[in-house]
Amino acid sequence: MSTAYSSTDGKYYTDDQIAGLLAISLGRFRNKLCVGNPLPPRIEPPDFRNRLWPCHAVHSQLRQFTVFETGLSFDDPNPFRPGRPCEKEARARRR
Repeated sequence: MSTAYSSTDGKYYTDDQIAGLLAISLGRFRNKLCVGNPLPPRIEPPDFRNRLWPCHAVHSQLRQFTVFETGLSFDDPNPFRPGRPCEKEARARRR
């Protein structure tokens, strides 16, 4: 992210910067715009070629998709493994 446009109430991101935040290509980001995926509100000033995205709106939109831990423990001595058991596990189950 090279530059962020500023105004009296905050800063703005460009399409390139938003694509970088989402870790996707600019083309994929533009496809998301055309399809109508949930994205924060944007500003399209007249006679300006770039869309501007308010930083506070972008970050609040991203916070909505935060994933929290479900409480699963990886310390389980007997973890369930999907699929066919290996030969060693099969022998241990037969005993």
